Amino acid sequence: MRVLVFGDSITQGFWDSEGGWVARLRKYYDGLALKDLEHNNQPEIFNLGVSGDTTRNLLTRIELETKVRKWPDDPLFAVVAIGTNDDLFERGKLRVKPSESRANIQELINILKPLVDGLLFVGNIAVDERLTTPVFWDNIHYTNKQMKNYENIIKEVALSQNISFVPIFDEFLEEQTKRNLLADGLHPNDEGHKLIASLVQPALEKLY
Repeated sequence: MRVLVFGDSITQGFWDSEGGWVARLRKYYDGLALKDLEHNNQPEIFNLGVSGDTTRNLLTRIELETKVRKWPDDPLFAVVAIGTNDDLFERGKLRVKPSESRANIQELINILKPLVDGLLFVGNIAVDERLTTPVFWDNIHYTNKQMKNYENIIKEVALSQNISFVPIFDEFLEEQTKRNLLADGLHPNDEGHKLIASLVQPALEKLY
């Protein structure tokens, strides 16, 4: 079975010494597969995260990238972790308004449902606003209020379509008070990516 994981720089794995939460999942399943090379049916993980992507960007590529990775008679699943860049403030305005983000999530579902055997959406992390208002590399702002609001949008649309959803924000925010989970205020460090992987893995395994 193949699992395609779509998203942005956090999905891509920025600032994790092991390549990010998707890479951690791949390493785990690859390890299981190595124990039984002839009869294994462990997930093959494909990381399709692209730094800077919004739901708008993802819509332009998700259908083709899904179709070209479909293998005859092999189950195909998709995980979508997108939204962080929808809710950033750029020159005082949201990059993607909530109404458009909601419509984009719905369209992503419409595209993927006929193509995959199972679908899972993942929520947003929490940020350290001391370092994200603005971030050091650009005049853009990320706030926890917006991160939570957009996670709620993803959750509402996904659950309304009977699509599995993994909440991230609340647990990430709580854990961040106990230990540092962020490398630069926005992107998770090793511990942050490890936490995301631990939340996604059980939900992924319920799909197949």
